[in-house]
Amino acid sequence: MKLVSSCFGSLLVVVLLLGCNSETNVKNKSIVQSQEDYISTGGKLRGKLLCPTSVNDVIVKLNSLKPAANEGEPEMTIKGVMDFIQKNNITSITDLLNRFPKHYRNNFSLVEHTKGEGQSNLRFPRIVLFGSDGTFLLNISTKPDDPKYDLLDCAELNEDTGVWEFSQFDFTENKPKLHISPESCIRCHGEKPRPVWGTNMNWPGVFGDNEAAGPNGEALSYRHVLRMKEIIAGNTYSNRFDFLKWSNQELTSGGIRRIADNAFGAELLISNLAMGTATARGVFVRMKKEHPQKYMDLREALLLLGYEHMVHGILSDVEKDNIGNLIKTYGGVNGGLNDVLEVLGIDAEESFSLSTLAKEEDPQTDWSLGAGDLYEQVFLQVLHDLAKDDDDLMDILLSVPNTPGIFGCDDLGKNIKEVVDFKMLHMHKLLGSARYEVNKVYYPQDVENIKEKVFIPIYNQLAPYLKKKIGLGQDS
Repeated sequence: MKLVSSCFGSLLVVVLLLGCNSETNVKNKSIVQSQEDYISTGGKLRGKLLCPTSVNDVIVKLNSLKPAANEGEPEMTIKGVMDFIQKNNITSITDLLNRFPKHYRNNFSLVEHTKGEGQSNLRFPRIVLFGSDGTFLLNISTKPDDPKYDLLDCAELNEDTGVWEFSQFDFTENKPKLHISPESCIRCHGEKPRPVWGTNMNWPGVFGDNEAAGPNGEALSYRHVLRMKEIIAGNTYSNRFDFLKWSNQELTSGGIRRIADNAFGAELLISNLAMGTATARGVFVRMKKEHPQKYMDLREALLLLGYEHMVHGILSDVEKDNIGNLIKTYGGVNGGLNDVLEVLGIDAEESFSLSTLAKEEDPQTDWSLGAGDLYEQVFLQVLHDLAKDDDDLMDILLSVPNTPGIFGCDDLGKNIKEVVDFKMLHMHKLLGSARYEVNKVYYPQDVENIKEKVFIPIYNQLAPYLKKKIGLGQDS
């Protein structure tokens, strides 16, 4: 099977202002809304780009960073979808798809060839739904003679445990059933499963997988363009495409498909950001919850090895040996980056190799979100977490100016602490329909660039501090 909370504080301030819709230029009432973790101001224009006024400004009015489902729509979780099926007497996959919320109608990819189970081709591509945040994924067959046509595969990131949970909705009989953790998942997704999806610039089998020559990272071939135009025109050969929402762009060979209702829109880059951030968050949660004391003791060592991963040669051989010896006292073997992750319960070769089948292909841990890999997403979360406990580290983040800037919004983020907060908000806190609403007006391009925008600017202050804290000293 190939697949790839709550309100964050009580409302503090609500002020009504006279605003203007940036797309329609129609004056309306906008809300300046303030909660513990975010504000909503309506944003400000920087040329043609609508920017947040501060790093915690989500621009649009939200009731939560992860809102509950709207009336008449399923909660997009395994349990939520199954409860919805039973409550509404849904007996077909098509009926279920037609009830999905907006952020699942636009965030999709079409797959001509799949490495997993199930069949697909150009006329009947599979539909992969990644939603706005990549935390609940679905894989839909559109080929009527596919043996898995009435089986709907899904994967959900359990935000509490950090574990990906794979299940299958079975519509082969009148009364749908749910198969939890079917055995077929392990072959593709691993003992501790994770999604399977193409790395940046290489999405084999997916519409937009760079078959055509062109300047874009995700280039559509002419035949993919023709098939998508057929689907948009209603020549679908399957009613399972009907629920999808397409943008009104003109599709061209060598061009990209833009997601509807998204201020940036580059489909496959967005898919990798969504799935990658969800996967990395799961890794971070598992480390922290499954091995809490080891995690607390090894955070600084993990970040130093992270620097060595991002910028080779920043650790001397003696420093590497000393860090290695520290890790070995916790059960490590060789003291490297993957070794410390293993001590913390993470098999990097399984957890980070999203472009390979877990049991059948050589692992490739350098899976890319666009700017940066899954390791860097984990380093960001560890840095953010450590800063909450370490006042001196927090002072470092506050003291270093944000000279790299934030893409398109030059005055956003005064220091690296604010940059970290901005990235954590847009990649790891803003979820579900809330992210969809924000991304309609503002998409944080370059948000996944962790190395250049966070760790390089603070290197001269952070690296010596981390070395001192774990006892490496200046002369190691």
